[in-house]
Amino acid sequence: MSNTPGYTNAEIQINHLLAECESLKAQLEEYLYIISMREKEIENLRSKIAEKNEFRSISDSQQNELQSLQDSAYQLKMRTSGGYQTSLERQVAYAVSNEHQLEDIQQQTAYLQSQVTGLQEQIDSLNNRNLLLQQEASRTAELESLLEDAERERDELKQKLPPED
Repeated sequence: MSNTPGYTNAEIQINHLLAECESLKAQLEEYLYIISMREKEIENLRSKIAEKNEFRSISDSQQNELQSLQDSAYQLKMRTSGGYQTSLERQVAYAVSNEHQLEDIQQQTAYLQSQVTGLQEQIDSLNNRNLLLQQEASRTAELESLLEDAERERDELKQKLPPED
C-alpha cells in the first residue's frame, strides 16, 4: 500500500506538512521583512510629503504677501501725483519683480503638487502590497494551525497503537 517502506501514510503526510510548514515559515519571514522595508519607505514618503506641504504653505504665504504688495502699489499709484510719481514707479517696478517671483513660485508649487500626487500613488501601491502580504501571513498562520492539529492527531493515533514488540 505505502510507497515508502516502514512509513505509514499519516507519517508521510506529516513529514510533507512539516516540510511545507518550514517553507511557509521562511516565506513569512521574507514577507515580514518586506513589510518592514515597505513601512520604512512609506514613512520616508510621508516625511517628504510633509516637507513639500510645508514648502507649499510658505509658497502660499509669499503669494499672499506679493498680492498685498501689488494691491498697495496700485493704491499708491491711484493716490500719487507729480512729485511722488518716481517713487511710485520704483514701487511698481518692485511689484513687477515680485510678480515674476510669484510666477516662479507657482511653477515650483505645480511641480511639487505633481510630486505629491506621485508619492501618494506610491503609498497606495505599497499599502496594497502590504495588504497582500498580511493576507499571506494570515494564510501561513492558518496552515501552521492545521499542521499543529495534524501533529496532535498523529500523536493521539500513536498513543492508541499497541506497543511494538
